[in-house]
Amino acid sequence: MGRRNMNKSIQNQKELIEAVRYVTSETSKMAQSIVGKNFPIKSLTIFTHSQPEFELLTEILTKIGKPYNYNNGPRVELYEPIEVGENHITHLRIRKPDPERPQVGCNDFETDYVTFKNEYLSQHSNNLILIKRSEYEMIELRDREFDVLAYVVSN
Repeated sequence: MGRRNMNKSIQNQKELIEAVRYVTSETSKMAQSIVGKNFPIKSLTIFTHSQPEFELLTEILTKIGKPYNYNNGPRVELYEPIEVGENHITHLRIRKPDPERPQVGCNDFETDYVTFKNEYLSQHSNNLILIKRSEYEMIELRDREFDVLAYVVSN
């Protein structure tokens, strides 16, 4: 299980793409270790750890995709998907610095939420956390051996 050097901020587009590849790879390994399966990934978020890093990555984002939406930071639809194994990352968000998010990043797994919840939530309660919001709910996958998070989101 790799760990990215958290003391070093992402400096350029190449390092941003490397971070996307890292998060994709690590969340897939984490899902495999928790539930014994891999799930497709299309949307990913990189966490920033300082305001200068957030500003730099937000600027890079404008060059590699068109604005899609905003939630804790800008999200774009990439002009060219980032291919990582079987995954085609088509959407990328840069998250504002948040002391509660020391990880490298997170992604959403593309799978049926109800099936996932029914099959895995109760039997993996140490690593799967149900989060309820007013308009939707999601399950967070976390393992302290990994410096990434992943989610399965209801509609």
